[in-house]
Amino acid sequence: MQGMDKQELMAKIVAKVGREKAIDMVMQAYNTEMLTTLLHRLEENKPNMISKFNRRDQLTDALTRVLEVCELAT
Repeated sequence: MQGMDKQELMAKIVAKVGREKAIDMVMQAYNTEMLTTLLHRLEENKPNMISKFNRRDQLTDALTRVLEVCELAT
């Protein structure tokens, strides 16, 4: 899955579960990624800011996680 862009990841997910379900699953995973990042910052007593230099790409992480789960189910 490394090297795939967001559109490729989403297309693979849509092919497995359909468009509407894919959107729902990715949005839930994205929200989880965002909360995890914010909780991690709070635990480390860091400012609640996401700067350009240390921001993870939560959307790509969410897409990757959803695709991993979809592939496990097949």
